[in-house]
Amino acid sequence: TYVTDFRLRTLTMMQAIDRLQEKVKDLPDAPGVYLFRDARGHVLYIGKALSLRKRVGSYFTEAADTPDRPLIRPMVEQIADLEFIITANELEALILESNLIKSHKPRYNILLKDDKHYPFLKLDLNDPFPWVQVVRRIKDDGALYYGPYVPTTAMWDVLALVNKTIPLRKCRSIKGRRLCLEYHLGRCLGPCEGLISQQAYGELVDQARLLLEGKDQELTKRLETQMQQAAEALEYERAATYRDQIASLRQVFERQRVISPRDEDLDIFGLAAEGGEAQVQLFLVRRGRLIGRETFAFESTTETVGELLTAVLKQFYLGARDIPREILLSHPVDDASLIAAWLASRANRRVELRVPRRGRKARLIQLALTNAQEALALSLRSLQGREAALKELQAALDLPAPPKRIEAYDISNISGALAVGSQVVWEDGRPKKSAYKRYKIKTVEGPDDFAMLAEVVRRRLHKAEEMPPPDLMLLDGGRGQLNAALGVARELGLHTLPMVSLAKEEELVFHPHKSAPIALPERSRARQLLQQIRDESHRFAITYHRALRGKSAIRSLLDDVPGIGAKRRRALLTRFGSLRRLREASIDELRRAAGISESLAVTIHDVVGAVSA
Repeated sequence: TYVTDFRLRTLTMMQAIDRLQEKVKDLPDAPGVYLFRDARGHVLYIGKALSLRKRVGSYFTEAADTPDRPLIRPMVEQIADLEFIITANELEALILESNLIKSHKPRYNILLKDDKHYPFLKLDLNDPFPWVQVVRRIKDDGALYYGPYVPTTAMWDVLALVNKTIPLRKCRSIKGRRLCLEYHLGRCLGPCEGLISQQAYGELVDQARLLLEGKDQELTKRLETQMQQAAEALEYERAATYRDQIASLRQVFERQRVISPRDEDLDIFGLAAEGGEAQVQLFLVRRGRLIGRETFAFESTTETVGELLTAVLKQFYLGARDIPREILLSHPVDDASLIAAWLASRANRRVELRVPRRGRKARLIQLALTNAQEALALSLRSLQGREAALKELQAALDLPAPPKRIEAYDISNISGALAVGSQVVWEDGRPKKSAYKRYKIKTVEGPDDFAMLAEVVRRRLHKAEEMPPPDLMLLDGGRGQLNAALGVARELGLHTLPMVSLAKEEELVFHPHKSAPIALPERSRARQLLQQIRDESHRFAITYHRALRGKSAIRSLLDDVPGIGAKRRRALLTRFGSLRRLREASIDELRRAAGISESLAVTIHDVVGAVSA
């Protein structure tokens, strides 16, 4: 039966490839973007081409199978259909490709694991009294945006420095506000009550701009001049304020590593690849100082080194707006001139991509490359450790093979109330958080953990057709939890599904075919891996349960406030989500979130404050 099935699958695959090859012949000899889809319609891969016919056709030839691109053949075997979009030129194709990859996140494209909107600091000059705020998206609204900040901690450091040294307002709105604690601490000069003129406030905004632009030396000289003028006017308190600002500036900027004697802006990419893994280290240098570093990790890519670095550049700069004049690379990239033209069009000035081989900038590349190689070495050592742990687990639990996919389940409730279940997933020895799931218990009343666990396992295994069962199912608990899950598996005909449970106190493993629990050695990799997965499932369940408890507490609290109906209560729950956040909200935020009057917002504010107290 197995041989027959294999032959049928092979025949079907060959027929699909023949059909696709016929379709390729009709593709236009024009620039554009192509999309490969599987039998379910999911996008497998997105690419661009100067000639769609030639580029797409290359996937269906023997030459496509090369040692440095081992996943090309497995990807081609899954292609059931292809689409294409013609563009006016290759530059348009590059931009469209980048946007489609960001939208579809295809399995076989290189994806930045922390693909997100990097934070920016915004200074809205349209406001008569601007303030520095954190945003994730840039709008064409005339405001000044600084960033992106990589990592995010760099942004918080800069914001803390601005707030400490320059007394700009901190409130979202000053309309209807009164002097707050920030004013009494000397960190705001009270524009809400007209205690500072717009002209004097403008001087503070100029200082903030210099600081955010990295012109700390210019700002320091300006503050020194103002300190001297204040001292000569016998305004010693004001002079002391300037002195403290200067000291804070010097303390922060002295910690930043100066890696270039020139005040130049550079992005430096170093790439190291080995054994199906790759690490990219990005150093951000602004005005000669190293202000941030980012790491991108990839596994089992279909791309060559040049293609991989190209993909990183296209994705990273798709969302980032702070594009330096010069980008240094450890390896040549495909379409370097095309990418440079794209970045230049976004930055409205020339942008150069360089692979320096000698001199000072080559040493900067070597710095990024050394860090990438070290990160790769750590990852490879970690990979070997994960493989050893899975082999230990296979031997200890009598599994047919090392469990590549492990799913763990836990239940959290208080005397049966707000009961929830969690599913966490480990693949190849590490968490796959995109596959985590949360369950609200629907069919069990009262404190019955066994029945709750059975419900969660049943709901999971009912989806076995669209998501195959794991290589190992791990349950938090003892023999009772294991028997409850085994009963569900037998009920659904999954008699051979490997299952074990792990008891918390003695860390004993209960196995379906062993009468006595298994005591794994305390320092064994297998035991540590099981504990790590079990603890993660417990954490995930507890976090969800606490979130529901918080929302339940808010809901019961808001039920007692006259004038708050279901719609407004739902709006407040959606906007704030917890008692702490509701307590910290201002009256104006409460009013806008629920669309209520100021007097009702004051009532909610007072009720929440009284309960919290």
